[in-house]
Amino acid sequence: MPRIYLSPSTQDWNPYVDGSGSEEYWMNLLADTLEPYLYANTISFVRNTPEMTAASSIAQANSLGGFDFYLALHSNASGEEQAGKNRGIIVFYYPTSSDGKRA
Repeated sequence: MPRIYLSPSTQDWNPYVDGSGSEEYWMNLLADTLEPYLYANTISFVRNTPEMTAASSIAQANSLGGFDFYLALHSNASGEEQAGKNRGIIVFYYPTSSDGKRA
């Protein structure tokens, strides 16, 4: 069974441009939405909490170990000249890591 660490943003101080909430708020809603799909597909997961930081989330994942994938959910900002033009996702991985490429 695959095992992932689900890490939605903990940036409650990072507001969305439209004032509808913070990055932490929206990325945790996204993680909430993902959970039923993970359960339905028998994917085991551990999730950080909003009280944690990026560093403590990484430390927890490393101390628990055994994860096949670390999924950090974040949103990116754009300058005014790019407003409304950027959509989709960006995936980052270590290019020298065969496991990173496999994921």
